[in-house]
Amino acid sequence: MKEESFVYDRTLRELFHEVPGTLVKLLSGQGIKEVLETSFPKVEERRVDLLARLEDNTLFHLEIQSVYDPLMPVRMLKYAVLIYEHYHVFPRQMVLYIGVKKIRLENKISRQNLCYTYAIRDIGEFDCRALMESDDITDNIIAILCQIEDMDRFYQKLMQKLARLESKKREDYLRKLFYLMRLRPDVAKMLKERGKEHTMPFVLDKEIDPLYREGIEKGQKEREVAIARELLKQKVDIKVIAKSTGLSEAEVKKLSDASDNPS
Repeated sequence: MKEESFVYDRTLRELFHEVPGTLVKLLSGQGIKEVLETSFPKVEERRVDLLARLEDNTLFHLEIQSVYDPLMPVRMLKYAVLIYEHYHVFPRQMVLYIGVKKIRLENKISRQNLCYTYAIRDIGEFDCRALMESDDITDNIIAILCQIEDMDRFYQKLMQKLARLESKKREDYLRKLFYLMRLRPDVAKMLKERGKEHTMPFVLDKEIDPLYREGIEKGQKEREVAIARELLKQKVDIKVIAKSTGLSEAEVKKLSDASDNPS
């Protein structure tokens, strides 16, 4: 579980590096004025998940947490001190919980001569429609951690947006999407069903999809056939289609012959 938590944290940290502006506004109530440096080299290097200067010039520090960590308050206090040393102001701090299980995270330290606290939000408990409607694909991908009411609309918009990206960038976002889907098995199941019903507007590289390796995608063959038929309509060469879909050249040729000679 610790290793999986690292994967989720790393994935989200990469997304936050691109700055999900709508998410920050939902959490803080303000837009970002400036994104600040998040690495604080001292005796050991410390890197926070997100640090931004908001429109009212206050600093907003956000950490993502998917599992219970009894030392979270100590970590947050250390981050507050590091930020103060670097920017000479204490930040407004928040932990965004993205885990599946409902757990109670500590958000304060109360000791003699020390009273420290920060905010905690559970991503599953607030309205994420703004994330789904955002023009920023980073916000869209993070939205799968929320409660999604209109899955068809969400799926179609996300696929259309991914289709407009160049191949390398699309694969990077897909990899992040699939990792986060492991935190939401119910959403993964719904997206799988949509994948069976709709042909993706691009060829999916199976190597970047961990859900294939877990055996979740049982409709793989049907989607490959659907994609092959679509590519045949576009007069793509049979060898290219076979390489792109995973079908054999003989299977693609059979589909081509069937389309040329419908019964």
